[in-house]
Amino acid sequence: MLLKQPDLLLLDEPTNHLDLPAVEWLGTFLREYSGTILVISHDRYFLDEVINKVIDLEDGEVTVYHTNFTRFVKEKEERLLLEFQAYEEQQKKIKKMKEAIKRLRDWANRANPPNADLHRRARNMERALERMEKLQRPILNRKKMNLEIDSTNRSGNDVIMLTNVAKRFGDKVLFEEVNIHLSYQDRAAVIGENGTGKTTLLKLILQELNPDKGEVRVGSNVKIGYLSQNAFSTIKEETVIETFRDEVHVSEGEARRILARFMFYGYDVFQKVSQLSGGEKMRLRLAQLMYQDLNLLILDEPTNHLDIESREVLEEALENFQGSLLTVSHDRYFLNKLFDKIYWIEDKKAHCFCGDYTWAKGKMAQQRENSIRVNIVNKKGTTRKQKGGITKKSVDNASLEKDLASLEERIIQLDKRLMEVADLELIQQLYKDKQDLEQKWEEICDQLDN
Repeated sequence: MLLKQPDLLLLDEPTNHLDLPAVEWLGTFLREYSGTILVISHDRYFLDEVINKVIDLEDGEVTVYHTNFTRFVKEKEERLLLEFQAYEEQQKKIKKMKEAIKRLRDWANRANPPNADLHRRARNMERALERMEKLQRPILNRKKMNLEIDSTNRSGNDVIMLTNVAKRFGDKVLFEEVNIHLSYQDRAAVIGENGTGKTTLLKLILQELNPDKGEVRVGSNVKIGYLSQNAFSTIKEETVIETFRDEVHVSEGEARRILARFMFYGYDVFQKVSQLSGGEKMRLRLAQLMYQDLNLLILDEPTNHLDIESREVLEEALENFQGSLLTVSHDRYFLNKLFDKIYWIEDKKAHCFCGDYTWAKGKMAQQRENSIRVNIVNKKGTTRKQKGGITKKSVDNASLEKDLASLEERIIQLDKRLMEVADLELIQQLYKDKQDLEQKWEEICDQLDN
């Protein structure tokens, strides 16, 4: 679709199910896109990268803000406060006018004979009050999901241990020599490109799969709550309240009271689960988890399908959760806010970083750069070895070595740019430039060897 370069792009939750590199690439691409973009998204970082106007749809009304998402949140809050102040002032004015009307009529009726002029003034004031355009009371605190997840008795210090774990499906090796250690109250996230085995890792921990090599061990007194990104995909005919009570054994009245806290009101609880949206299914699963006996939460893409307010409620609940957390997520805001240990799956390995996503991203880029340098050095050594070694010609060789080092640095810089740019024509040009530099590099190696 993007290659067709349309004048108008309509994007409905485009980052759902994309991995992190794809989300970041798409954000860069759309920021530089020459056409018009209308996007529905709950990804807060993505919105800040892409948009310069917000169309806020609320209570059947549209309000436009000419800004990015972060500034929109502040401007909306400021607007609501101003509207509330205006509403309060108008209410005070209306109260005073009603008191004046009552007082004028009271004075008119006490007069003997009744004072027609005072009655007329009261009636004119009453008409002015009727003509006044009444301001609606702005809603400052909207109904939100009421989520508090309590941990049961604490687990031991060692919660999850994966030692030299490997997993393959047929001829495809997903990962090997993976080592993960989750301690009590750790907040860890598993990230990586689609297809690298993130969800498979969770299934190994949940003992739904067995490793081909290595050991997966869950610690003592660990009670797991699992939130799948495909929650209730197999449930067809059960209603919301039936599904909830399958896991949480309470009376129907108590179940309805609990579900109302998760925004299932009235007849909503009798909807079939198969008819729910992705966000509604996620809310139902969170309602179940809240009332289960657990001290480890394993979350697979928990923010998918949730609106921004529900994401904020979930983040607050997880911040206050006293147990341990392990998640797979591509929501950068969510990762940076809650998680301080990142397991980055790449090249069939799990690289561990003690820091948030932004920190891990920088460290991972350094590792890739070092790997490129090592590959170039190894390649250079192999080429020279194949040619039978270098004859020492001190002046010429020193100059060639200098040129070689310069080319290596330029190749590394081009590799870095290729990972950052989004423009397709520029990617093709950079790749051609890289091939030209690598050819020159080979020619200099040949000269050195001769």
